[in-house]
Amino acid sequence: MKMTVGRVASLWLLSGSLAVAVPAAATELFRYINDDGVVVISSNLPPRFASRGYVVIDSRGRVLREVPRQLTAEEVSVRHAQEAEREAERQAAERQRARDEELLRLYGTPEEVSRARDRRIESIEAYIASIRAGMARLRSQQSDLEAQAVALERAGRPLPEHIVTSLARIDVQLEERSADIRRQEEEIGRARESFDRDRDRVARLLGIPSTGPDS
Repeated sequence: MKMTVGRVASLWLLSGSLAVAVPAAATELFRYINDDGVVVISSNLPPRFASRGYVVIDSRGRVLREVPRQLTAEEVSVRHAQEAEREAERQAAERQRARDEELLRLYGTPEEVSRARDRRIESIEAYIASIRAGMARLRSQQSDLEAQAVALERAGRPLPEHIVTSLARIDVQLEERSADIRRQEEEIGRARESFDRDRDRVARLLGIPSTGPDS
């Protein structure tokens, strides 16, 4: 069967278009360093070299991707510690930023911080004064009961149970109130330090030279 020139040309063009439409499969090669320190390029990557890191290239030597070496247990531990430290620093910076915003909402000047400190300390001191007043009343009751006890002992009479229990209860209450006063006095010291830090921080945020804690 004879084929015309036009049919031959058509078949030739069709075969050519099919060849263009089906590209050759891309070839990946592995570049790594062997036990002798020699750079090797191969289509296969021995497992024992994979953990050392390697580079994947194409047939023209272009880098497709790089795989770093596997970290040792010690390096992994160090990395985790560094990441934890960076995270802690980030959280601390975030807390400081939030605290700075709160300080600037609360106070317009360092002097306002000082006034807030003084109000807080005055409140605690007023509470301490009320405790001392309560202790004075307890001591008065204690004196009355002790006088009754002395009178009964001189008369040779036994002490009633209610006097004994009342004196014991007053001793406990006086000790509790003394401990409460100590706690409140410690709170005054903490409040003073906290407000003075806030005063310095507000001054720094506002660009005002700090003169140190005032009285």
